[in-house]
Amino acid sequence: MTVVFNGPYFEAMNVRNLLEEKEISVFIQNEYMSSIEPWVVTSGGLNPVKLQVDESDFEQAESIIKNYLNGNINIETGDK
Repeated sequence: MTVVFNGPYFEAMNVRNLLEEKEISVFIQNEYMSSIEPWVVTSGGLNPVKLQVDESDFEQAESIIKNYLNGNINIETGDK
């Protein structure tokens, strides 16, 4: 598993949904602690949630995330 995204809880869940729509399995690290005590997970509680994907899906996941962060994906439909 390779970390493909670090971010706040709600943004990480948006990214997770986009990846799972493309049938990419996602492992979420620090999902619960990021909501309860994010400062325990990371210094200052900054970007506590990590999303990990299998190495074989890394390039596709990275492309989807890049498009999402650049505003090129509609979150409601997942389309470019």
